[in-house]
Amino acid sequence: MENLSKVLNKLGDWKEKLLAKRVDLYKAEIYRRNYNSLFGLSMIGCIITLGILIISIPLAPYFVFNGQVFILFFLSAALCLFTKFYLQNAKNYSTLVFYMGASLLMGMGIIMGTFLDRNVPSITVMVFLSVLPLFVIDKPWRVILFISVSAMVYIGCCFYAKEYGLFIIDVMHLAAFYCLAIGINVLSLNERIDHVEDYVQYKIKSEMDLMTGIYNREAGLLKIKELVCQQVKGAFIIADIDDFKKINDSFGHMYGDTIIKEISCFIKNFFLEDDIVLRMGGDEFIVYSMNLTKMEDCKKSLEHLLDSLSASPIGKDKGIAVSISIGCTMNDQLGIDFNRLYRESDRCLYVAKNSGKGCCVIKK
Repeated sequence: MENLSKVLNKLGDWKEKLLAKRVDLYKAEIYRRNYNSLFGLSMIGCIITLGILIISIPLAPYFVFNGQVFILFFLSAALCLFTKFYLQNAKNYSTLVFYMGASLLMGMGIIMGTFLDRNVPSITVMVFLSVLPLFVIDKPWRVILFISVSAMVYIGCCFYAKEYGLFIIDVMHLAAFYCLAIGINVLSLNERIDHVEDYVQYKIKSEMDLMTGIYNREAGLLKIKELVCQQVKGAFIIADIDDFKKINDSFGHMYGDTIIKEISCFIKNFFLEDDIVLRMGGDEFIVYSMNLTKMEDCKKSLEHLLDSLSASPIGKDKGIAVSISIGCTMNDQLGIDFNRLYRESDRCLYVAKNSGKGCCVIKK
């Protein structure tokens, strides 16, 4: 029973590795890496095939694959241009496009190794079978499926294209390269997924403010600048805790830190998940809400934020009413840059502070 339990545990481990559900947790980073790999692979394909053409054209009588190499160059160039000018803004399709591009290259390799060269053992398709999947990060079972389907297509083409003796030799070679391809890719995939997981976890920690758990200044501002640069409309909001120095002086810095944590949690929970919330420093916070694009909606939302904070238990244990002042600028026009948004929101915050505090001032 103990041995059976060990075997079942081992099978469970292999099942987990083949399914690699972790891939779904880190899709954005995996798509980014697959995009870079796809672009790099297509560039390498262009350089290698172009080099072969430059060398082989003057020596055309000694090279029989000039036409095929030209087709490979054309496919690599087309894939490179498509990746650069379209896929750059649609990286979530990078894995699918990789399989499509790899299938075209594999298909070309199969044709070159069978119907176009019936009298010698195949080489290109064996190399493609082992090397092409190494450029993608995906669930191992999908990579195994890609390798297996490619191998079966090759066997079919080889059977019809070559005489029986040479067909058997190619199948024997294929069996060895197939096992090699599966082993190398499964082992490397799990290691690369581990690297992605470690990188994402490190990146998350490096972007977070240690005290509050929201974005820190550097990471948060960078994300907002990217959104503004991409002309994503929204509301740029600066919030500051009123009379925070008095809280520190009256109840100590530890309680002041508690208030900062509670306020940051309150603000984070008030806005939607895709809004950017960061701690600028001290008791100041910045929010970029992509869901507030109209003046009227923004005004209602921020007033509701102030009312909800007033009704919350924050500070009630010490008998104080904790409030925040808000300055906001609407980014609903083309050509507004980050510095202008920040400057105008900061001015609005100054006006709010000098208008009795606990209120919001919005500039369109």
